[in-house]
Amino acid sequence: MKNSKLRLGVSMLTVIMFSLLMINCSDDDSSTETEKEAVAEYVTETKTNLLGEWVLISSSINNEIIASSEFEVLKDSRANFNDDDTYSLVYKTGTNSAAGSSISTNTQEGTYMIEGLNKVTFFDSSSEIELIDDTLKVTSVITDASGTEQTRLDIFVRNDNEALNQPEGANTDEVEVEEKTETPADTNTYDGTAVIAKLLGKWELTGATDPCLMKNTIDFQSDSVFEFLQHKTTFGRSDLLKYNIGVSYPMPAEFAASVTKGNETVDFDTNADCSFIKTSLVEYEVTDEKTVELKKSTSAKLVLENDTTLTLIYTYLNADNEEATIEFTYVKS
Repeated sequence: MKNSKLRLGVSMLTVIMFSLLMINCSDDDSSTETEKEAVAEYVTETKTNLLGEWVLISSSINNEIIASSEFEVLKDSRANFNDDDTYSLVYKTGTNSAAGSSISTNTQEGTYMIEGLNKVTFFDSSSEIELIDDTLKVTSVITDASGTEQTRLDIFVRNDNEALNQPEGANTDEVEVEEKTETPADTNTYDGTAVIAKLLGKWELTGATDPCLMKNTIDFQSDSVFEFLQHKTTFGRSDLLKYNIGVSYPMPAEFAASVTKGNETVDFDTNADCSFIKTSLVEYEVTDEKTVELKKSTSAKLVLENDTTLTLIYTYLNADNEEATIEFTYVKS
């Protein structure tokens, strides 16, 4: 009888221990599945963020930002990531000037494997590639003209990064008047002498409330050229890239530079009240008693409303890729 009870007790204990083991195994399986699902979601999210074209925004050699003359060509470098787990780094190097262009292209191609959230292994590259948050960091060892090895650090961001994709004209405190198309043949026969006499001198922007915008002026200096002075309170990376300036990422708190591009000179200074000042020399012609056309721009024109009022009309494409206009009123000072 005692043996029967003992056997029954042992059997019950075995059943309980087996049940506990099964519960633990079930918990482990459930936990493993949850972890797998989380990893799968991280991989999907990272791949979505990685796919597409990436734009070079900053380049430095031995921790020194490269010169704007070199960055002018280098900034056209791209990184492309494809859905089939392949990638390419396409570097543009050389010079581009009025005297001629000397540009070379170097391409690195390979494959990648995503292991988790922002965890990507890149294969077949001679450079070290890292995905860090919303930037791609590429570290390369290069050799200068004297044969000395140097370390170059390139920073890429996606081409749809908010900092790079402000629609043209979205900043209503800046008007682009640089050449966009070839200068049309001069077929104007209108004698604008009388109109030019009214235009000569300085005109000041009116109706603005922004203290920097209020400083904008148009100064007709001759019968063919006027000086266009524009101010902005702040500037962004897209402004710097437009003028071939590469700075570290993220942007430094204090930064100052001056660059001339064609007939434009731009001053950047984070410590100034107006941190962005652009001075443009613009060629113009009078086409009738009211209209002043800009010879090298099809996006802007001036209308002489009366002897003391001048309207600048700027046409641009908005965020919906639709044509829109902005008007600025200037008065004779």
